Amino acid sequence: MMVMDELESKRWYQELKGKVNDDILVYQDKRGYLWDKVHPEHLRYFKNNCCGYPFTNHLALTLIVTSNLNLNPASIKARLSPMCVVLRELFQELKLASVHDFDVDIHLSNYLRREILPSHSDNKRSSFLFSYKNFGRKVHKWYSTKLATEQKEMFTPFLFPLPTLDGRDFNVSKSAIEAAKSKRKSETDAISKEFIKIRAEGGFRLNQVRRLRRKYLEAVEVVKTNNYPLPFDFAYLENEERGEVSKELFSFRLWDKPSFTLHHSENFTSTTINKAKARKSTFSEEKNEYFVEFLKAEIVDDETGEPLEETEGFWFLPILEHQLVGSWFQYLSEEQINEKLKILEMYGYKETGVESNNAPFLPSHKGLLAQGTFITNSQRYADGILMNVEVLYITALFGATILDIFTSSGARLGEVAQIHLGIGCLDQGTINDQKTNVVKTSYMFRAIPKGRDELAVFYVNKDTFDLIKEIVFYLRDVNYEGSIPKVKFQYHKSNGLSRPEHPYLFQLHGKHFGHKTFAAILNFICFGLIYETQDKKLVKLKPHLLRHGFATHAVQTEELPVDVVAMILNQKDLEVTGYYSQPTQSQVANVVTDFHTSMITQIDMIKEVLRQPEELQALFERQRKISGPFSKTVGGTCVTNKICPIKFECIGCGTKIPEPEQKHELLDFLGWAEKSKEFYEGKGFNLEVMKIKKTIHDAKVELKEIALIEEYRRDKENEPKLIIRKP
Repeated sequence: MMVMDELESKRWYQELKGKVNDDILVYQDKRGYLWDKVHPEHLRYFKNNCCGYPFTNHLALTLIVTSNLNLNPASIKARLSPMCVVLRELFQELKLASVHDFDVDIHLSNYLRREILPSHSDNKRSSFLFSYKNFGRKVHKWYSTKLATEQKEMFTPFLFPLPTLDGRDFNVSKSAIEAAKSKRKSETDAISKEFIKIRAEGGFRLNQVRRLRRKYLEAVEVVKTNNYPLPFDFAYLENEERGEVSKELFSFRLWDKPSFTLHHSENFTSTTINKAKARKSTFSEEKNEYFVEFLKAEIVDDETGEPLEETEGFWFLPILEHQLVGSWFQYLSEEQINEKLKILEMYGYKETGVESNNAPFLPSHKGLLAQGTFITNSQRYADGILMNVEVLYITALFGATILDIFTSSGARLGEVAQIHLGIGCLDQGTINDQKTNVVKTSYMFRAIPKGRDELAVFYVNKDTFDLIKEIVFYLRDVNYEGSIPKVKFQYHKSNGLSRPEHPYLFQLHGKHFGHKTFAAILNFICFGLIYETQDKKLVKLKPHLLRHGFATHAVQTEELPVDVVAMILNQKDLEVTGYYSQPTQSQVANVVTDFHTSMITQIDMIKEVLRQPEELQALFERQRKISGPFSKTVGGTCVTNKICPIKFECIGCGTKIPEPEQKHELLDFLGWAEKSKEFYEGKGFNLEVMKIKKTIHDAKVELKEIALIEEYRRDKENEPKLIIRKP
């Protein structure tokens, strides 16, 4: 009786009773029930996807055995899923009633030769074969070494038959690997020529949402101060400080819940209307909220200031207009789902080979992206697009920050997720060059790279720290109204990655971001940035693709040695770095020469994030003795901490940070280089002419990057005037 009570208390027993053979379900060894070691996420997947099939018990035995071998949970999930999916389709296609009917060598060889399920990719076939053989061997080894004779008899019917065929005979594995590499390099090629613009666009988009938030808060204050009734119409000018971009007039309407309900009363029940009038329930002061309705964006004539024609407005409008946030496909008809999938496909967010509906804007985190129940349900009654401005602002801020870090440091997402505000992570220090009396500021963060167990340094820039400071102030003053708490590390928790509790940077409402949240905010900030491979396939910007773009540009365009790039990326295997940095089909020369922006102005970061100044001074002095990092050079600052990779040819070096305040040096250098080219041409020194031409090109590229930095900073400081349309 006590045993049954214990079993009934087990979640896995409750969920799998009657679905899995009892011998498998209640089996235990000296350490306890084997199902106790099954990860909750794996249990959920098994229950929802693997039950009710001829192979269910076989797969259940596989799951409990591998879960008790202390394997990485992520590896188990990565193998369990393709096994279940392909077995399900194979058994259905072959009309197999039991695993005994599964002639493993014949059926698998036919499958690998594409005679069965020809629509499956080589990658899917290769993944299934590896998973099936790998898990099969582990279960058979457990069976032969851990079980007594009577136990073997009990589990013999539930062993998957092992194949004798060799996957190499079918070439699917090699084909799948080559196809994956080719796809990645093709995608890298598509973004490499736009790398600097991708990074700058994140800043411009954040500036746009910053202005929206400032004007929204200003409009709220005007309404409260003057006791104006709602709705309240207002507008402001966009792009006033961007010379080559047309000025646009953005028009809005300010609402709160009661005012919107009463002005659209024909769409609400009498009970709801009465509550809105009385400001009770969801309309109470505690639960009420302001929001805006975006009406239109119009291009404005530079001379007259009059609107000329309507234009697109915010980059994210299609996401809100078509309500693609979260699990958008719930409660929709097949026709409605297909319509929205077409929209996602148009923007490169409909992925092939994915069984479930794509949900690229599913943050799985309170306070990000989701506009709220009232706004979402009321959108159908509005003339324009309803917006929760605070949610859009913090989502854009987080998104722009991770995009900036990816494109400036080449760090992995798992390393960016470790950034915290405690001691030993974020560092800032200054170096005073006694010869020139120039003060330089450095910025960095520390994280444990993949496959390591010690902290490594990742260099970032002043703009990155400005973004981090903005997040810190928002968390402290708005989200927590006090100190920022320590939270549990959530990124890829399912794969067993463990880190201590810290006041992590990427957190909100007391919870650290998971991998789905990171994906959603990056998708949001990059939405509408359309890039195509040479075969016209749309490219979706992902952290790992940006890392490939970083490495490729550093090696192929900047000609940095692979070992230097490996150091920057914190990669141990030079062969992997070599693959990352292989040349694309079309290397472009006119691209940003450095992945870091200005490191010039000191910034008041939270006191606790800084190490002792003496320690920083010692660190930088030690680096200066190696090769002179943070020392002044033409147009910028050197940051390498190894022997100079390009023999002090500083113009165009990927380890130099161009600085706007040193722009005049580059212009002087460019003038000298042009005169030198004329001199060499006159003397017929063709080799010298080729060398100086490359130097001239590199200097012009650095000037272009500085111009973008200057434009971003001007745009950031732009404060448009609030235009009141209807008091």
